[in-house]
Amino acid sequence: MTSALRISKLRKLFGAYDVDQDGVMDELDVTALAQMWCDTYDLPPRSAEWNRIHRQAHRMFRDMPGSVDADGIKKVTVDEWLAWGDHPEFRKFVESSAIPFSMAVFAAADKDQDGRISMPEMMAAQLKGGMSEQETNKVFSLLDADGDGYVTTDEYVEASREFYLSDDPAARGNHIAGEL
Repeated sequence: MTSALRISKLRKLFGAYDVDQDGVMDELDVTALAQMWCDTYDLPPRSAEWNRIHRQAHRMFRDMPGSVDADGIKKVTVDEWLAWGDHPEFRKFVESSAIPFSMAVFAAADKDQDGRISMPEMMAAQLKGGMSEQETNKVFSLLDADGDGYVTTDEYVEASREFYLSDDPAARGNHIAGEL
């Protein structure tokens, strides 16, 4: 059974993925989410980075559970999403779909392509995503495990994994999307 902590994290994430906030995630939400990240980082349409974010977002959506309505449109409800957190295949989804999407966004934030993001690079994304400056500072401090002033690819992958999978209330990754 999914813990209360993981349910809280999954609910928060569903809220972010359900861009139009209609209570159902569909392909339009995923496209809007991907485009929001592309706009945040001023990615030219159809550039390699733009394509990577859109492809990974749609792959993630394809790999989610859901049902197809009478019009042939796949939709994921919050209940389906939360139940997915208990599914034996959820860990595989996190590793093969969710983390690659997060890392495509991370790569777009990493403007100098040095495998790490600075506080200003993270601030641009988190403010656009609705997180406050204070909250972003806190998250950055938690994710910067070695305290060097950067969040590395490895630190971000681990935090993403913890966000999706950890039941440990002290896990740094619990805060990757802000306060729960």
